[in-house]
Amino acid sequence: MFAPAMNTPTNNDSDERASLTKLRSQISNEIEAMQQKEYNLREYEKRLRRLVEQSQGGQFSNPAAAPAGPATPGKADLDAEWEKYQRAHALLEAARRGLCDDRLALKDREEKFQQRETEVARREAWIKVRELELEAQAQMRAKEFESLKEKPKPKQLSSFTVAPFLAARKLLSRQT
Repeated sequence: MFAPAMNTPTNNDSDERASLTKLRSQISNEIEAMQQKEYNLREYEKRLRRLVEQSQGGQFSNPAAAPAGPATPGKADLDAEWEKYQRAHALLEAARRGLCDDRLALKDREEKFQQRETEVARREAWIKVRELELEAQAQMRAKEFESLKEKPKPKQLSSFTVAPFLAARKLLSRQT
């Protein structure tokens, strides 16, 4: 009869060594890939920081021209960089919200200025019309005053004793 092959200690050890070697190579490849990703993330964070600093300072330059950092950052360095990135992101968001609030306040202020300007223009127009009305009234009064000066005044009787003689003369002059 045909007997199944038995795993001998040497056969078992060599299989385990092969699988461990294979696992070790896979883990080392994954570690290298993760280190490369960490490096890329760190570089990206540095570029973002530079861009934020440049935008705050009003400078714009080529972020690709910056010197590169170490090839394999440690976990502590990566955590510190992530914290810096998160703080920078939070500051950027706070600045964006502040800018939005400032824009809204400026827009509100401009609207108030426009309303005030419209109100002042309306008042100025009313004042101008009122001044023209007052000037026209003053001219009418001046004309009335002048017309009163030009009218001949009735003769005033010089005295009480002369008045009866003048009245008689008028009466007699009418009858003839």
